[in-house]
Amino acid sequence: MRRVTIHVCSKDRHSELALLLQSLRMQSFQNWDLILLDDASGHPIMKCGFLNALLSRLRLENHGLKLLRNEHSYGVCHARNRCIEEDDFDNELTCRLDDDVVLKGDYLQRLIDVIDIGFDVASGIIPPIMNPIMKRQIKFVKPIINEHKLDNKGNLIKQNDDCGFGYVDEVIIPTHQFRTNALYKSEINKKVRYPTNLTFTGFREEGFFSFKAMLRGYTLAVNTGAIAYHFITPSGGVRVMNYNENVAIDDESFKKWVKKKYEKYGNFIEKYNDRII
Repeated sequence: MRRVTIHVCSKDRHSELALLLQSLRMQSFQNWDLILLDDASGHPIMKCGFLNALLSRLRLENHGLKLLRNEHSYGVCHARNRCIEEDDFDNELTCRLDDDVVLKGDYLQRLIDVIDIGFDVASGIIPPIMNPIMKRQIKFVKPIINEHKLDNKGNLIKQNDDCGFGYVDEVIIPTHQFRTNALYKSEINKKVRYPTNLTFTGFREEGFFSFKAMLRGYTLAVNTGAIAYHFITPSGGVRVMNYNENVAIDDESFKKWVKKKYEKYGNFIEKYNDRII
């Protein structure tokens, strides 16, 4: 049976992390191990009683567990890269999860279903909850999710988001955008890393990862029946005073990178879409 290594980076969201861990315990697919990175939380995860109790329960339930801590935080990309670099479980599949989501009971299995039919990266849809201020625009949800159109200067001219409630049934849709909470073949970790030139916020890191994987020949798809509810609660990156400035800096880095890829490969997104659709 396939086995999955789950990577979770967490910073100052202990209650949300506990809900994620509990939803992992309730998954129909239970053949997984966990790497949990505490990215310099003010109160260390390993000193939190109720989280320690949950982690002890995971060990008793035959899940491998590796706990890491950064004494200083350098942002989301560095944290995710460290999980990749210190993953010695040697499992066939890797699953990257945010620390503020709750997975429906068949989330992992539905992502594995995508891999089983031949794709290399699988993500679900992530409806937001518990934050009415951040409302999603429905026009970005349908008809195609995780589709981003960029011009040859890297400007975003179309975006279809995956965070809608509009999908109920399982439909596997090819895409070119890795979003949050995705499962992929672990071999990708040997060839793709998150960019280290981004700010602490790490804006556009999923776009970088997606397009790097795509250019390496890997294929991506979304299972619209795989649902993880997103709390969208503030973490270290969101609370920094210059968050919007960091987002603008990272967006500019992304545009420059995309421009170089267009110069080298032509319209690589269009070519990729022609190949998988």
